Parts: sequence; C-alpha cells; structure tokens
Amino acid sequence: MNKSEFTDSELEALYQIVKEYQENSPETDDEYYDYGSYDEFIDSKIITSIIKKITKLLPKESKNEIDKNFLRQKYHTYNNQISERAYSMLKKAFQELKTIEISYFDMESAEFIKRDIDVYYTSAKYTIGYCHLRKAMRKFRTSRIASAKLTEKTYKIPRNFNKNDY
Repeated sequence: MNKSEFTDSELEALYQIVKEYQENSPETDDEYYDYGSYDEFIDSKIITSIIKKITKLLPKESKNEIDKNFLRQKYHTYNNQISERAYSMLKKAFQELKTIEISYFDMESAEFIKRDIDVYYTSAKYTIGYCHLRKAMRKFRTSRIASAKLTEKTYKIPRNFNKNDY
C-alpha cells in the first residue's frame, strides 16, 4: 500500500470505518451467538493488522483526534456501560474503607486521569468521595471509571456526610 494512493481524508475515513468495526465486533463466543451468523465477522487479528497499516500512513494528529472521538463516544453520558471489575473494586473499597486508585476518563481532554479517592457512596450511576488530587469532595460517573485498584490507606466517612448533597 502506498500513501499516494489515498488522500488524507480517505485515510481518515478508512481508519474510522475499520476502528468502528473493531469497536462494535463481538469479543466473546457468547456475543458472536447473540449477533447471529458466526461467519459475518472478520478475524480480530486481521482488523488489528489493517489498523496498524493505516496508522502508518495516517497523519498522527488525525489518528489521535479520531481515537479521542471514539473514547468520548464510549464514555459519553448516554452510554452508561460500567466496568464490572472496577465497580466491584469500588464496592470493596467502600466496605473496607480503603482509599482506591482509579483511572477516570476526562471528557474534555479525552484522556484518563489517575486519582486516589475515598469512596463515601457508590452506585452503578455515580460514585461520591473525597478526591486526593483535587483535595475536595467529588461526584464521579461510575461508567467513566476504567479501572480501580485498592490501596492500603484507610479513611473514615464524616458523620455529616449526606450523598444527597452531591
């Protein structure tokens, strides 16, 4: 493949199409069966190979912007898909009153920010707690927490804490 065969706009469109296919493809056997025909999907190794080749030809800024837009879609307010692993860690941190390190998706920058939080309340929709980075109480969309890891630090929830205040 030669870059001169494609315009930058064509490469961007091609990258978006293949990336969209990759994002929406089933990941497990159960998902394949839910989609119907097993033969309709292209092997993930082939998709990964195509993306790598397109990436080499695509201007870096364009690729980064497309990737950020995909992340913004994934973590958008209307998409409340939560990481079950992260959510179970949030609940454990809350039960054990242990500070948790999270990787939180920031919509504006389209990047993940590491934060240590003391969980005062958590549900599938929101997590409320003290953020050590901001040194203040914060309300986080649970669906934007990509990963979570317990620390050994402990904390106490103030008696005057009321989740309805947030």
